Amino acid sequence: MKISGRYFLSWAKAGVIAAGLLFGGCRDMFVPKQRVLVDAIAAPGLAKPAGQSYRLVARKSVVTSQNVQLPVIAACLNAALPMAGMFEAPPNVPSDVFIEVSYGMDLSGRVDPATRESFLQLSARANKRHSIDATREEEIWDVRVAVAGIAGRLESAMPLLSQVAAAYVGTDTRIETTVEVLRNSPAVAAVREGALKILDAKAKEGVIPQPIETK
Repeated sequence: MKISGRYFLSWAKAGVIAAGLLFGGCRDMFVPKQRVLVDAIAAPGLAKPAGQSYRLVARKSVVTSQNVQLPVIAACLNAALPMAGMFEAPPNVPSDVFIEVSYGMDLSGRVDPATRESFLQLSARANKRHSIDATREEEIWDVRVAVAGIAGRLESAMPLLSQVAAAYVGTDTRIETTVEVLRNSPAVAAVREGALKILDAKAKEGVIPQPIETK
């Protein structure tokens, strides 16, 4: 995912913040199992996206309205999507699909933290024209996952939400479904650790985030 220096910190600073957010998020879990709402749709006859390359794109309205560290969210997704057999397209190489990322948290002061919803939504569009820039080709799959009861920042929920979203890419739940995920799930822990490794590697390389691709 291309990251905007205007809205987000450097990879190095994001990595420091992520260490607290990603690990601190576990303390926000109020029950041994997390109940995650999943709503996924896919084009009829669509095969699982194993072996496909992707490029992450954030909606401009989401980027400007949410006070989050996008490098942390990108790192979680880049750690989770390979579990579905996908891989991030190299720079300047057309991807098989563009994945539009939306996210948010209910921050209303009247909302009980125990019921406050944090969500992540991924919408994939085909890239049949082999474009470097995001296209408006047909949507081939969409998955929205949400969890309640995160008392801290949205980033603390991202390892869990990214792992569950990745597990349902290219599938059709037909109706909103509730799944239970163990708080210490190995899959979620793998995403958390993978995200921290990605952020740490970027920080050591001194990589400066590129402007985000928004639409």
